[in-house]
Amino acid sequence: MLQPFDWIIQDYLPQLAESFINPQKRVSIFYLLFAMLIGLFWSAWVSKETWTSGFKRGFYLLFSPKIWWSRSSISDYKLMFLNRAIMLLSAPIILSKVAVTTFLYFFFIDLLGTSEGTLSSWPAWIAPFLYTFFLFILDDFSRFLVHFCLHRFPMLWAFHKVHHSAETLTPLTVYRTHPVEGIIFAMRAVFVQAATIALFVSLFGGAIELIEVFGVNILLFIFNFTGANLRHSHIRIAYPRVIEQLLISPAQHQIHHSSDVRHFNRNFGAALSIWDRIAKTLCTSKSSQEITFGLSSQQKDNCHSLVNLYFKPFKEVRDLLSKFRLLRPFKTKTSMGKILLNYLNLRYLILITTLAILMALPWRSVNANEINVYSHRQPFLISPFLRAFEKKTGIKVNVVFSSKGLVQRLLAEGPRSPADVVLTVDIGRLYAYVDKNLFAVISSTKLLRNIPSHLRDSGNRWFGLSKRARIVAIAKGRVKPWEIKRIEDLAHPKWKGRICSRPGSHVYNRALLASLIAAHGEKAAEAWARGLVANLARRPQGNDRAQVKAIYEGVCDIAIINSYYYGKLKTSKIAAQRGWADAMQIVFTNQSDRGNHVNISGGGVAKYSKNKGSAVKLLEFLTEQTAQSLYGKINYEFPINPKTVPSPEVKSWGSFMEDNLQIEKIAALTPIAQRIIDRVGW
Repeated sequence: MLQPFDWIIQDYLPQLAESFINPQKRVSIFYLLFAMLIGLFWSAWVSKETWTSGFKRGFYLLFSPKIWWSRSSISDYKLMFLNRAIMLLSAPIILSKVAVTTFLYFFFIDLLGTSEGTLSSWPAWIAPFLYTFFLFILDDFSRFLVHFCLHRFPMLWAFHKVHHSAETLTPLTVYRTHPVEGIIFAMRAVFVQAATIALFVSLFGGAIELIEVFGVNILLFIFNFTGANLRHSHIRIAYPRVIEQLLISPAQHQIHHSSDVRHFNRNFGAALSIWDRIAKTLCTSKSSQEITFGLSSQQKDNCHSLVNLYFKPFKEVRDLLSKFRLLRPFKTKTSMGKILLNYLNLRYLILITTLAILMALPWRSVNANEINVYSHRQPFLISPFLRAFEKKTGIKVNVVFSSKGLVQRLLAEGPRSPADVVLTVDIGRLYAYVDKNLFAVISSTKLLRNIPSHLRDSGNRWFGLSKRARIVAIAKGRVKPWEIKRIEDLAHPKWKGRICSRPGSHVYNRALLASLIAAHGEKAAEAWARGLVANLARRPQGNDRAQVKAIYEGVCDIAIINSYYYGKLKTSKIAAQRGWADAMQIVFTNQSDRGNHVNISGGGVAKYSKNKGSAVKLLEFLTEQTAQSLYGKINYEFPINPKTVPSPEVKSWGSFMEDNLQIEKIAALTPIAQRIIDRVGW
């Protein structure tokens, strides 16, 4: 249970500081410094006198105490501090952003489908490019649309008016918002992120990554880097008219803040002005314009008072609703009632209300007896492990399952993510979390003891939990086991038209090709991939199960599959699938040299986990005897702990020598492998 002082130190101050140090935030000190330089040089450039006088003028407009310590600016600071506290305190008792993200993500996934991705065969660079561009465009349009509605609907304008009451503008004016507006914009961001992630997972499978600079969408980074903070300033930077038809300049946003009635309801756009052109709300800037900021004289009413800024919008909404007879205004019958309503000191009322809320709020606690697992593995595959863990430790485990898109979801959730543990399959998927800095570094002697060093991260961020071999399946009677001794043999022309494979861009095949690059170099690996593609009996398609079925149907004689598929099919409750398995046998390759390529399932502790101790306990449990035995019995995988004996079914396949290549090396080589896959058309 966090007490108020602890909450301030552990939650409030770090969240406040993050606004100025996190490059994902517009007022990051990084962007503010560049905005300052741009403002100074712009003032010098456009000065009608000397560069020196222009520079001095710019310095005054950027740093004048009359601007930074005006009543308006002081109200900005108060709102910034209070709003941050309000949003943090209210998080436990309102519908969380994370909950909405989860609902919307799965809604769109169900709507659009969760196949391998209808466009997953496209070159690897297309998905990140389209995803980055589409997310920026949709985000910008949604900002315009919400902003437009905030002005056009009186009940929404009552809250948005708080922002427009600013009479001096500084970069911190961006925080001059009513909490209701803050929630509206937060939900907008959730909807955009959830819809975009779901759409691109459906189209491209798991191959979606944001093109970033310092963890920020590169297009948004450019927007922030090139002076976005000067929109809320007294430096009037205007673009040529033709550019202002496409992009919103700082001067155009300052027009939006004008108290002149001619400028009302103009320039709603954030980065792009094309939406304003379509809506016929665009207003380009003029060099001779003199602008006064704030509300019209009719709407000014002690507009810098915190009482008015927070509570007057609610009164205006009540009055608007009463006109529609949806809410009747309260009427007092006694003179005493009128006196109380007219003269009650609202400051004392606010103080009493705030204290009551603080007393009632369940100061955000961390439940060490409950953890949340984000899993790429289907629930029925991991439920027995988690139930055994719950029984042993008493720690409750909640599971969020999704075969695709969890990386982007964690990025979208940020520090507010409820995730404690991530479980996934394949080193490529594990490394995607490392690449996005989504795993915490943990210390556990038990994990180091139970997991061989080549199957875990040297930086202690992720850990292998089970092994699977990438094996060759051959048709009984049509291919002799001794005909294929090495994985390299599959490129021999004798197998032309006789091999089936899932797409090369799938993580399992990417990792296999990366192991060949490590063994032979890029040129030799590409030659092998070309030879394999030339030998395919059909276009790469389906999963590994589909390749075994193709052998049974006579479409091909050889396939590349993961070993556990053989176990699943052999023991399937479906007779047809058992028939597929009976028609084939498996070959462990490279037994006379480096050994058969293996990959892993694995996991890590989420960077923002609130229960890291319990999360580590789960990972440790998954490497111990009970769980390691279950990996073989349920999933037909090989134990990662050398002390655990494989399950009887897995053991019946025969022992084999595995390639002890440092699995991190495979992760490092997968980008090269993907380029080869694109070039050879696998």
